[in-house]
Amino acid sequence: MRVSVCRDEESVRIEVSDNGRPGGRSWRSGGAGRGLAGMRERAELLGGTLAAGPGADGGFEVRAVLPIRYAS
Repeated sequence: MRVSVCRDEESVRIEVSDNGRPGGRSWRSGGAGRGLAGMRERAELLGGTLAAGPGADGGFEVRAVLPIRYAS
């Protein structure tokens, strides 16, 4: 699994990916959440975006871009 967090003046970019091969840690939430739809909804509520899908190496990737807002 790879996790990357980058920040610039306007946003924070978060990327999480795996290679799709067995051997990584896995857990189950018991189905209490809303999965990717819930994550996308939360990102959009903050004015950001969330994309998820197959990765280049056969795994899965989730990418979120969230705006940085400063209080006046």
